Amino acid sequence: MSEFIRRFSSFCNYADALVRRLNRIMTLRSLYLQHFRNYEEAYLEFSPQFNLICGPNAKGKTTLLEAIHCLMIGRSFRTSHYPDLIQQQFESFFLEAQFYKHGIEQTLKFGFHTTDRKIIYNSTPLATLSNLLGLIPGVIITPDDVQLVKGSPQLRRQFLDIQIAQVDPLYVHHLNRYGRALKQRNHLLKMKQQISIDSWEQEMTHSAAYLIQQRYQTITHLQNLAQKYYHLLSGENDLLTLEYRSIANSNLSIDEIKKLLVKQLCKNRQREMQIGYTLSGPHKDDLFVAIGGRDIRYFASEGQQRSCVNALHFAEWSRLHQRGDGDFPLFMIDDIGMSLDSNRKDRLVEQLQSVGQVFLTTTDPKFLDHIDADKKIFTLPFYN
Repeated sequence: MSEFIRRFSSFCNYADALVRRLNRIMTLRSLYLQHFRNYEEAYLEFSPQFNLICGPNAKGKTTLLEAIHCLMIGRSFRTSHYPDLIQQQFESFFLEAQFYKHGIEQTLKFGFHTTDRKIIYNSTPLATLSNLLGLIPGVIITPDDVQLVKGSPQLRRQFLDIQIAQVDPLYVHHLNRYGRALKQRNHLLKMKQQISIDSWEQEMTHSAAYLIQQRYQTITHLQNLAQKYYHLLSGENDLLTLEYRSIANSNLSIDEIKKLLVKQLCKNRQREMQIGYTLSGPHKDDLFVAIGGRDIRYFASEGQQRSCVNALHFAEWSRLHQRGDGDFPLFMIDDIGMSLDSNRKDRLVEQLQSVGQVFLTTTDPKFLDHIDADKKIFTLPFYN
């Protein structure tokens, strides 16, 4: 009898632990689209694990990920203009997601008509995009993401900003505040007006110091994660290193960063009045990425670059998971396996089996045939 009680107790503990884990998994149950890109109307119900969206090119595979991304952060990863997302000959689009978070079913609606954007979470209207961030946390990898390591610093700053914004509302506040103050200062520089520039510089430096400090902290956390995932995804032992390049050092306090920025703005003011824009600050900082101590932009193969990008996004996912109350963020990959050899592709799929709910697009309907996991395949086009 005592053995039965022991085993029953053990089973109950296991079941309780399983329920607690499932309750932490952020799961997108369904997605409804209306007049979004090439979709007049569509409704999809998803697997809690793997979702494979397959079909010929130009049939709307990427559009489905784009819709999810809009619900995640309030914008597309392909355009910053909402009218571009509206189906031709219509004036609005509408998206609705049913999802589970902390074991509770929830609803998020996102619509745009002419110039009016509306977001409703359950029954509560959300006034700003900052209120949306973090409700459906997630990560996306696209074919263009190789530019994250090859392209302009703006892309790397955006990479940092998006992930920090999903877990830190104060970061969003300072990002918006800094952008507004920077715009005003640049306007005054162009007009060569010094009367009110000091007040805008005070606002700029206050927010800039917070942004810089949070970026440094984020990169510190990403470093070990990115190195781990680079090894797992590539099989290579070369050291992947991340370095935030800013006017301020990583060991400075917020007050020290602010004082340094004030000094730099004053020093550059006359020169900046001649050119009409601000030369230093978090809007000019960069994330330097190296493999084996060498700049990845110039000394890495395309396969290494793509494995590095994937490692950065897996590190991003892990950090969102750690910072987001244990939630399992969504993981999306558009055109999975592009430009990866079979070894790197197999390693990528292996890592995807431990990240919660996954959404993949591909032209190959058999891509997941060898994966022993719950999966659902969506074959496009849905409608002619």
